[in-house]
Amino acid sequence: MIKAFIALLIFAINLHAISKNDVMGNWQAFGRTLNNGTETIEKEYLTLNRNQTFSLVLLVSVKKDEAFVKDLRIEVSGIWDSKDSTLVYVIKSINVPVAKEVYRISQNSLENLAANFKYKYESDAIHISTIKYMDRANMSVVSEKGRETKYKRY
Repeated sequence: MIKAFIALLIFAINLHAISKNDVMGNWQAFGRTLNNGTETIEKEYLTLNRNQTFSLVLLVSVKKDEAFVKDLRIEVSGIWDSKDSTLVYVIKSINVPVAKEVYRISQNSLENLAANFKYKYESDAIHISTIKYMDRANMSVVSEKGRETKYKRY
């Protein structure tokens, strides 16, 4: 009984020891929400570089009835670090250069949408997440706000 408990404890400790080399690389995530007839799709491409810098490209598409915005691009960059099962990144710059396609959306609405997503990163420059699960091809992180994101390596 005690041996089983010790083996389980050792396994749990090793499970949470994730190295920087394991985390480095290119990751992608996909999210879709539907709220009052408005569909929002977020595609996230995260690159964690060896020199502790990162780049994140978020492509946001929003559709309601016939009106839509396709692939509003948000570019985020900064520095990152990880220790054990904690992933931290600090945002240094945010850029919202362009949307791929816009139909039946006013310029003002498009600017408001871009400002909302930009503010999401500007208002919280330090992001701390817990790596909930990780293997060679998948990583699941939970933000300090409790939002889970599932990444796949690409």
